[in-house]
Amino acid sequence: MAAKSGLGLVPRQGLVLTEAMRQSLVLLRLPTLAAAEAIAREAEENPFLVVDPAGGGSPAFDYALDTTAATESLGESLRRQIALQRLDPAVAAAALYLVGELREDGYLDVALSDLAAETGAPIAVLEEGLAAVQACEPAGVGARSLSECLELKLADAGIERQLARACADHLDDFAEARWARLSRSLRQPQALLEKVATLLRGFGSAPVREDGGWVDPLVPELAVEVGVQGRLAVALLPGRLPACAVMAVPRGSLEGEALRTLHDRARRMAAAVIARRETLLRIGTHIAETQSAFFLGRHDTIAPVSRAEAAAALAIHPTTLGRALAGKALLAGNQAFPLAMFFSRGLPGAEGAVSPFDVQQRIRAMIAQESSDAPLADDRICAQLQKEGVDIARRTVAKYRKCLRIPSSFGRKRRKVI
Repeated sequence: MAAKSGLGLVPRQGLVLTEAMRQSLVLLRLPTLAAAEAIAREAEENPFLVVDPAGGGSPAFDYALDTTAATESLGESLRRQIALQRLDPAVAAAALYLVGELREDGYLDVALSDLAAETGAPIAVLEEGLAAVQACEPAGVGARSLSECLELKLADAGIERQLARACADHLDDFAEARWARLSRSLRQPQALLEKVATLLRGFGSAPVREDGGWVDPLVPELAVEVGVQGRLAVALLPGRLPACAVMAVPRGSLEGEALRTLHDRARRMAAAVIARRETLLRIGTHIAETQSAFFLGRHDTIAPVSRAEAAAALAIHPTTLGRALAGKALLAGNQAFPLAMFFSRGLPGAEGAVSPFDVQQRIRAMIAQESSDAPLADDRICAQLQKEGVDIARRTVAKYRKCLRIPSSFGRKRRKVI
């Protein structure tokens, strides 16, 4: 029987975001200063968007912003590099959208399939947009895993891309210097593999280094204050984002599609600002409830609360929570704290889960009390923490020590000798 081609309609249900929801998610993802700039740009182009620059900002933060050297943020750098690439308009739009989804360290932790379901964009276009992002500097930006990050960095260092991918799949062998096994698996001479190992040791674990210069100033939008009887109050700080409203002109009275489109854009922007504030206030209230010991004490302990647990408690999607935490901060006791620091997976401890923050504070205390003649090595710190009931690996101790910007035991001893 011969095959016949035909054309038919098949009903299918799907979840696609509206333009208003997309606008809300984009504005929610932006850091405070970038969000204020986005609102200002829209107000310049859209006569229907009425912006009231809210006053009453903190003089300390105004002074800090006025006296901080202007540096190019990661988002600005990537957008500039994408503009220089000759991309199809749809691919360029996808690349710019993905830039807004990156974490502060340059990783992309949202699946392209989820973004395709949210935005309605074809997965192939998103993949081309991601390739455009990964072609930018710094090397590794847009990676979705550590292996992909190292693959991109090796390729940037001159290693052929297919070989770089294969090397990234054998990280354990490189760490243990299993040259014979690597030579058989990768079919490369040991001299080249040793060169790759040297490169890998010089790479960081994230695309963006803390001292890389791509830093957005943390401007808190929330404040947590201790009220009467030790009750915590959370409020939005004035002067961080301008208040937005739509010009009181009925949409039906407007002539021409261009004016009606501008009116719709203004309405979506005003709604996005309100949604951003409401979402941040809900998250700030949840943080105050779960981290009361931090705000009522000396800011030296944080309860282990994962993002998945917080998203379930707030009845929001985990990716929405991730967008809300990116580049945001709260003010407590005249100190600004990133929202992301209050969410972490706990480590198994003697009396239950322990947050990485508390473990880092314990490491800091142990190093502060060490002997100047015999600084504590990472394995000794690890052994002591394990005696105290914390299930932790030596490499995790080294990672936390680096987060605290504390040199190794050799570096500390050398510094004290000098």
